[in-house]
Amino acid sequence: MNETIQNILKRRSVRSYQPQRVEPEKLHLILECGLYAPSAINKQPWHFTVITDRTVLDKISAENKRIMLASDNPKARERAAQPDFDSFHHAPAAIIVSGEDGNTFAPADCANAMENMAIAAQSLGLASCYLAGFRHCFAGSNGSALKAELSIPQGFTPLYALALGYPAGEIPEPAPRREGTVTWITGSAE
Repeated sequence: MNETIQNILKRRSVRSYQPQRVEPEKLHLILECGLYAPSAINKQPWHFTVITDRTVLDKISAENKRIMLASDNPKARERAAQPDFDSFHHAPAAIIVSGEDGNTFAPADCANAMENMAIAAQSLGLASCYLAGFRHCFAGSNGSALKAELSIPQGFTPLYALALGYPAGEIPEPAPRREGTVTWITGSAE
């Protein structure tokens, strides 16, 4: 089996990280892989925000916790009430991918970039976790100020984030794949 396929099959969502910082050269490579993701009509409707300052990640998490604790959703309140709550699972780095507002394909294109970066991280010996639950803070009352602080351009909305770091502990085993999710339609020549 080739190395690319091995990295795809071995990648897991990791939710426990060592505090060790991620080397800048690895972050640059991961980011480059995101920038080279396919996008509809090659519009590249994304903006990447790389955060290696834990105080900034903590600020986002604190705002998310505040919003989630006031939510009507009992699961959100329960999650935010956990003593070790952290939107980024205490990772030392994260990359937020924001999509261009009004671009129909931005969510899919940004998801492509996220997957490229997650696989790149795996290939570099890093763990990652693909996140969407960090976004509450950007829809809240402080969202515009936070977007400005993170230099997210006007006309872009944070969609996904990738927590990055070295794993603390064992990498989880793969969850069983659901059955019945593939249909083959073959021609008479096969």
